[in-house]
Order: sequence, then C-alpha cells, then structure tokens
Amino acid sequence: MAFLGGLWFAGPAHAADIQCTTADKSAWLLPARVKAMLEQHGFTNVGAPRPNDGNCYVVQATDNTGANKTLYLDPTDGALMAME
Repeated sequence: MAFLGGLWFAGPAHAADIQCTTADKSAWLLPARVKAMLEQHGFTNVGAPRPNDGNCYVVQATDNTGANKTLYLDPTDGALMAME
C-alpha cells in the first residue's frame, strides 16, 4: 500500500482544494481500514474519515508530537495528499 507515501505538495491554505482521485467510490478503502492504517502509523485520537468535495478522505488525528492535524488522504490507497 502507498499509505503516507503521497506528496506533501499543498500548504494549509490550499489543502481543501486538493483533488485526490477520480476513481469510483466502489474502489475506495473502507473508512475503518483507513482509520486502522493511521493508527498503525502512530496517529492517535483518529476521527472518522469523511469524504470531501475533492474526493479525499479528510481525517482529524493527533500526530506523534501531540499536535492535532487534518489529514487529506487518497481514499483508494490511503496516500497522504496534504496535512494541516
């Protein structure tokens, strides 16, 4: 899986405008799987992944420094597209 292997190309001001995928929703990972992947990579307090208008999963989580983050993930493979 390509989880967290995505590019960090978008800054906070533009993260909401990211287009993550054009794949059909039948190809998306289940939200529970995405949440488990984040927890395996050290995130805590992981919220429920929710789709946005850019076909990304948006997830609230706490990173390993204790900072609250908003993650934008490609829902087909879990790749991190942006974080703010």
